Amino acid sequence: MVAYSMNENFIRSVEQFQDRIAIENRAGGRFKTLTYTELDKEVKAAACFISSIGIRKSDRVIIILENSPEWIIIFFALAYIGAVVVPLDPRMSEKGIKNIISDSGATLAFISKEDQRLSESLKEEIRILTFEDIKESPLQGKIESARVEPDETMVLLYTSGTTDLPKGVMLTHKNLCANFYSMKQMKIFSTRDVILSVLPLYHSYSLMTTFIAPFFSGSRIIYVPPDWPEKLSDYMKEVGATMFIGVPQIYHMMHARMMKKLDKVGGARGLYIKLAISLGLAKPLIPGLRGAFGKKLRFFISGGAKLDATVARDFFKLGFKILEGYGLTETSPVASLNPIRRPKIGSIGQAIPDVELKLLSKDVNGVGEIAIKGPNVMKGYYNNEAKTREVIKDGWFFSGDLGYADKDGYFYITGRSKEMIVLSSGKNIYPEEIEKHYSVTPYIKEMCVLGVLKDKGGSKLEYLHAVVVPDFEFFKERGEMNVRKVIKATFDNLSKDLPGYKHIMGLSVTQEALPRTVLGKMKRYEIEKKIMPVILDERKEEKELTPQEEAMAGSPNAKRLIKCIQDALDVKGPIHLNDSIELDLGVDSLGRVELVLAIEKCFDITFPEEMVAGEIFTIKDVLLKVEELLGEGERKGSKSEKGQGRKAISWPEILRQPLPEEFQKKILLRISWVDYVITFLITGLFKIFFKIFYNLKVEDVNKIPRKGPYVLCVNHTSFLDGFIVAAGVPVRIELDLFFIGFRRYFIFPIVRNMVRRSRIIPIDATEIIEAMQGSSFILKHNKALCIFPEGERSIDGEPKEFKKGIGIIAKELGVPLVPVLIKGAFQAWPRTERFPRLAPIKIRFGDPVASATLIKKGKVLGGRDDEEAISLAIREELVRLKC
Repeated sequence: MVAYSMNENFIRSVEQFQDRIAIENRAGGRFKTLTYTELDKEVKAAACFISSIGIRKSDRVIIILENSPEWIIIFFALAYIGAVVVPLDPRMSEKGIKNIISDSGATLAFISKEDQRLSESLKEEIRILTFEDIKESPLQGKIESARVEPDETMVLLYTSGTTDLPKGVMLTHKNLCANFYSMKQMKIFSTRDVILSVLPLYHSYSLMTTFIAPFFSGSRIIYVPPDWPEKLSDYMKEVGATMFIGVPQIYHMMHARMMKKLDKVGGARGLYIKLAISLGLAKPLIPGLRGAFGKKLRFFISGGAKLDATVARDFFKLGFKILEGYGLTETSPVASLNPIRRPKIGSIGQAIPDVELKLLSKDVNGVGEIAIKGPNVMKGYYNNEAKTREVIKDGWFFSGDLGYADKDGYFYITGRSKEMIVLSSGKNIYPEEIEKHYSVTPYIKEMCVLGVLKDKGGSKLEYLHAVVVPDFEFFKERGEMNVRKVIKATFDNLSKDLPGYKHIMGLSVTQEALPRTVLGKMKRYEIEKKIMPVILDERKEEKELTPQEEAMAGSPNAKRLIKCIQDALDVKGPIHLNDSIELDLGVDSLGRVELVLAIEKCFDITFPEEMVAGEIFTIKDVLLKVEELLGEGERKGSKSEKGQGRKAISWPEILRQPLPEEFQKKILLRISWVDYVITFLITGLFKIFFKIFYNLKVEDVNKIPRKGPYVLCVNHTSFLDGFIVAAGVPVRIELDLFFIGFRRYFIFPIVRNMVRRSRIIPIDATEIIEAMQGSSFILKHNKALCIFPEGERSIDGEPKEFKKGIGIIAKELGVPLVPVLIKGAFQAWPRTERFPRLAPIKIRFGDPVASATLIKKGKVLGGRDDEEAISLAIREELVRLKC
């Protein structure tokens, strides 16, 4: 029998599940369980106490607590006497709490006894109690459940919106119970389920899915310590979780960790794992995955914000089912959910039982505003009838979310109507769609797209502007220092796949995380409020200096340093202490070495290696290091001992220096018969593998010189490129061919023990000098070198700008360069995909070209110096191989 009363459902659950464990608390170093019967006693005692202090039916009471059994007890105790619960975030500002106290008319607040901040600041605003006050009360006695009508308000939830100020949403007993009954019909929860509760209960999504629905279903709810983000899989295995309910941010975190672990598995095993995943055979073929989150896990549920389809797809490929749902606080909150047996990736599922969804004002593509009707739709906004009438019409709640439906009744979200950018041409742009398209590059951690309209020379200029938070760790791994230039070039490449009006034309780079709601939705209005004045004024955000920094900027050393940097980088404008070496001056990894050499010469000092390695980021950091070294020199009467190993002031001198012994140990110049056999077997396996699975074709391999020194210059589009080169050259050449690669791919024991025999030279992205010296060492011993001059995999499969390093090596050592073009590897495994797929591959070798010839050709192409000319010309030779 359906009962639209939280009290009736609570009493029924206690009677039905009596001795079953309802709640288990593992937080705070304690281990406590409460059965349904024990919880019933605690709830009634708390209800008796709260009633005794004058709280009556319909009074509003605030709960400001972290997830805990105490939260649950107080919630049900308030429901028992018919009071209205107002849950708030314990981390909310005092001003925000006071505003809600005033708006809601609450007379009592429960807080943690440890929260002295709120205890002091709120005591003048509202009566303050803790759960300990209930436990310490001698008051005992019986209390009858209040009689409540289905349409009476049970919870007053203040939303934390993405585009507007918070509003008080009135959810009735019927709203909450109806949402539970809808999920009950879908058989989401049962007595067999164990729910790990980590989402905050002051939000409607977690209130329903990790508390009310599981509790009324007889499930076991478990609270864990606040370190759960780092130990999530451990806790899930430990408690035997049968499902996990989270938000996209959590799944992105889990996805990143899983993929990072898989990426670390190199060599043949790594390739085997990735193929198994791409074929959807991860669980049966990769034993470690089966128990990654415990053997009892049935599925994951995602809600609260849109889940990235790539993340969902990878979860399924790894053998884990993830069900995406949709709803709003105003719909109690669940409105749609993917069915357990027939989920669709990228969809928010179908309308749940007893709820209707329809699309209003559909455009030519079938996209319209999603409207929701059912017993779960809120009573209205508290003290705001005008806003209520605006969103509820004829029983339908106008969500403000835009989407479309397929023929099977599955809905898909495209964005929010308030966030939609409408151009003067009438074109509609959904920011999330643009952000998803451009965020495929791993250089970006976060981004927000804004629509800009401003005056430009008397006319209106309208365009899309991106606010980007770069992944600086990824830049550092790649040894790439020119952050803005790389992101801009990447955006230009990605724009080719979009119509002109969807191109990003403006860019702001920030190191600050973008503001988000508790469930991970981006607060666009806050971002726009902060960044739009800067965009419209066409100026940089001012970087304020402290009085100490202003004095520093006027010092002789600072002026001398800035003049030195201006000359070295040919900078015409002013340079400030807070300027970033990468973001503001556009210095890449090779340029950093050259800048260091110029400063060393200017001040007659020698920098420690962290300066070369890229761990100093601003001009102020450089100045402080210069003054430190000058001070050391004065005290010791000589240069700092830290940098005594490097005396060179130019690339020719660096390349003439002896290679450090530690680095020489990585290079196997003399091979034994064992190395020959290993090379023959491995190369043979590569040839067979690529021939069978990728139909590998090799053209003009006879153009490769029979003996070194020379350099193979290969375009870089895929993880497979190095293996393809190894499969494409004869064994006699492979024995003298060395590869330079990032150390992070070769740190695992099995791989690490093979890299030397495989003639792979692993380097850190910051070991620029060692990489250049190592290349020189190999070539001086008449060996061959395979280099990917782009320095990274192409984002679109087209050859990108070649780094200057290849020009330095060719000029200073006088070695010929051989252009090598790989076609099809981008289709087989582009860098935007986690796993490979089948596609035909071809590798073509070009004629060796002398450095002198390349210099002449490169000067015609616009090379400013010999090194840049060589880089431009060899890239042009490689591009010609496409014809």
